[in-house]
Parts: sequence; structure tokens; C-alpha cells
Amino acid sequence: MYGHVYTEEEHAFMREFVPGHSYREIATAFTEKFGWEISISQVNAYIGNHHLNTGRTGRFQKGQVPPNKGKKGVYAAGCEKTWFPKGHIPKNHRPVGSERVNKDGYVEVKVAEPNKWKLKHRIVWEKVNGPVPKGYIIIFRDNDKTNTDINNLLMIKRGIHAVMNHTGLCEYSGEFKDTAVMIAELKATTSKAKKGGSHGKS
Repeated sequence: MYGHVYTEEEHAFMREFVPGHSYREIATAFTEKFGWEISISQVNAYIGNHHLNTGRTGRFQKGQVPPNKGKKGVYAAGCEKTWFPKGHIPKNHRPVGSERVNKDGYVEVKVAEPNKWKLKHRIVWEKVNGPVPKGYIIIFRDNDKTNTDINNLLMIKRGIHAVMNHTGLCEYSGEFKDTAVMIAELKATTSKAKKGGSHGKS
């Protein structure tokens, strides 16, 4: 899909299909309809570039006017007492189960009121494998932060992840990701052994 010029039919499809569907659903439907294999990250980029709204990311649709536009700091004295009466639900309220993409590119899921969110890939991992132990993190085999399929997730030590970032091993993906992790573990073990040997010298 890199360098692909979208046709008007493809644009129309995106405008109509995107609302209410996940990135994975959009990618699958687009590929089946047009024969172009579009990745989840490309779907994310398209949605952002064309100001579309899946209903899960919290973005406004193109042309949609925020309810507070032009009203910042403008109100009648005393009306603040009735802004949020008991039981009132704000227009921008997101129900539990809603999804959004945070500033770092990770998918988050609202897990509790009033505004508690949790990383979706951790939820998926813990549902299958239990809590992530202290000192460990979850990474993505294909390096796509929005692909939270359990088969795309891998748990490694935080220190090993630091070695991968430092050596460039984090750039490997797919079937090579597991090999990259093993190489990083070997480097960490070798480095630790060298430090231990140098401490033992008189």
C-alpha cells in the first residue's frame, strides 16, 4: 500500500465503513473488497490524515464542531452551580469498553468510571497468561502497537528490551523478533559475565 493512490471508490468505502469498526475490521474489509493488502498502521494513518472517526478513538469527524467551541471562559455569573447536576452525563462521555489510541500510539480500553483506562495489549495478554510480573513488559512481534492479537504479543524482561533498543534489535519483526530477543538475552548474559570477571581480578 505504500505509494498507493486511493480511488474515489476507496475513499467512499472508508468514509462509510470506518465508523463503528476496529482497525483490524477495516483492514480486512478493505483488502477483501479492493485486493490491496492494507496494514493496520496504514488504516490508522488514513483515518488520522482524513479526519475520520471510528467511534473508538475519540477523534472528531471532519466538519464536526466541538460543543464548547467559542465558549471558553464565557458564562453567566452563578451558572456554574448547575453545570454538572447529579446524574448528568457529559456529551463527550466514553462508556466502559470504549477504545482510543493514546499519544504514544498504543490502544487503550476504558475499564472503569469515571476515567480509568488500561493498555489493551496488557489486557489481552493477562486474560490468557495472567498478570505481567514486575520487571517485565509486553512487546509486539510485528512492531505494530495497534495489533493486539495474542499471537502478536511477547513478554520480555525490561532490561532485555533496553538492550534491544540500544543495539537496534528492536527493529526486527515477525519471525525474526524471537531470534532478536534471544540475541539480546545472550548479549546481556555475556556483558554480565564480563563485568563479574573484571570484578574478580586483583
